[in-house]
Amino acid sequence: MWYWYDKGEEWLAITLLGGTSLSMLVSSTARAIGQPFAGGAELAQFLFIWTAVLGADITLRRGGQVRIDAFVVRMPAKLQWVVTSLCLAMMALFLVLLIWYGFALATSNWQRPMGVAGLSYGYITLALPVGASLMLLTLIRRVVANGIIGSLVTDDDEIVEEAL
Repeated sequence: MWYWYDKGEEWLAITLLGGTSLSMLVSSTARAIGQPFAGGAELAQFLFIWTAVLGADITLRRGGQVRIDAFVVRMPAKLQWVVTSLCLAMMALFLVLLIWYGFALATSNWQRPMGVAGLSYGYITLALPVGASLMLLTLIRRVVANGIIGSLVTDDDEIVEEAL
């Protein structure tokens, strides 16, 4: 099940990024020939924001988040577990706050129109809590699959360790 979920999310992110590029191409071409496409930039903004939150989740799933572990990897295993647990708890708390306040923000912006495109600004602000929900799910999946200490290790590090 997770395989298809992951592939679907990746394809959706690729499609949205392609839509962003296509929207900007059409908008700039139309403007160059004297027939501006009024909602092109707004549509590109909408698609790009959703691409970014899906990309952030995909990056977290692969363990590509920014981390500085020069000191942590030199600690005893028990202390590594404590430090990593603290980092995971802070990440989860931050994501929960983004979900909580993000949904409130999205509902408060639902009536606000987004420029000439006619889309509700709520669709843009909805990307924040949805993306945070996906990232929280990914964080839980990584902890279950890799354990506490291995949950923040990049997938590339695991490949290098297996090769050695």
